Amino acid sequence: MKKIDFKHFKIYTTVSRKAAQTVDARETFADLIYKNVNGIKAHALALKIYGSEGTAYYTDDEVRLMRMVVERLCVPGFIDGLNEQLNNNNKTK
Repeated sequence: MKKIDFKHFKIYTTVSRKAAQTVDARETFADLIYKNVNGIKAHALALKIYGSEGTAYYTDDEVRLMRMVVERLCVPGFIDGLNEQLNNNNKTK
């Protein structure tokens, strides 16, 4: 299980990662999954992200689905923000 907070999500705005914005990415990211990924698992994940209140726990399968979507449809700053949160999971264990 991995912790991800889409309500307070950091998106880098420069390649040097010296600047970033913290945004509520729940609806935007959930909509991206909802509109672009087929299947009931994607549907369930989109609803889980949309309904989350801050930090939520996601299974390895959910994280794999997120990574697939992020790598294909998101800007690099969003990809780096997600990777940072996932990498921070390993540091806190």
